[in-house]
Amino acid sequence: MTPCTTAPNIQRAYGNWKPRNTSRARYGQQVPLRWGLQQSNNWISAYLINLLGPSQFVNILHDFGLNNPDIDKNTSPVLCLGPSELSVGEMCSAYTTFVNHGVRCAPLFVTRIEDSHGNVVAKFQPLMNEVISEESSFKMLDMLQAVIQGGTGGRLRYHYNLTGEIGGKTGTTNNNSDGWFMGFTPQLVNGCWVGGEDRDIHFDSNSLGQGATMALPIWAYYMQMVYADKSLHYSPNAKFDIPANFDPCQSTESISINGIQEVYF
Repeated sequence: MTPCTTAPNIQRAYGNWKPRNTSRARYGQQVPLRWGLQQSNNWISAYLINLLGPSQFVNILHDFGLNNPDIDKNTSPVLCLGPSELSVGEMCSAYTTFVNHGVRCAPLFVTRIEDSHGNVVAKFQPLMNEVISEESSFKMLDMLQAVIQGGTGGRLRYHYNLTGEIGGKTGTTNNNSDGWFMGFTPQLVNGCWVGGEDRDIHFDSNSLGQGATMALPIWAYYMQMVYADKSLHYSPNAKFDIPANFDPCQSTESISINGIQEVYF
């Protein structure tokens, strides 16, 4: 599959579960996967996990460094909408995969230890593991930038005037209890979660409680301050390291589904 692969934008029941959506835009149409991610469309996510299977999804979540035991207990299609709680650190680590050509960088809190005289006692390097292929990482960059260009993260452009290359994803849980925004530039990955430890703490409406309203503005103000501080050496003009001739709608990757090897061109 590529960002241009299409899927049916309709509501379906999967056993006892019937996912809901906040929008009925393009209902009944075959829509590209890029558009589905761009619009945070739950029906497309449910269609994909039903097609490929929850167990495969659990395995790749672990590869991305998401280790909440609840992930293993939940083998139903609802897993695709993110019901398991995760830390901001885990999510930021997972998103490094897309910028690092498919290689995830694990969180590292101590880089070196020095004695009282400034002598270095020990140095530490982050653990790295390849999660997806380089080609898949380029496709994900294409889709996650589309979220900012014309999707649920669009207000970074028209309201907060962040003009550089940015990828990201909004997230909102049931009853608007949690609002997420994961955002990254070619040089920096950041995440923001807004919520309360008590699940009864939430907004009454999606207009106030969605991730694009709760979490995205915090991320935007933070990045404005980062770019304003020239001592940090982060530039809004930095570019993602994607080959100039890369076409996200073409694929030469080989995949195996149900033991059948297929190659897509």
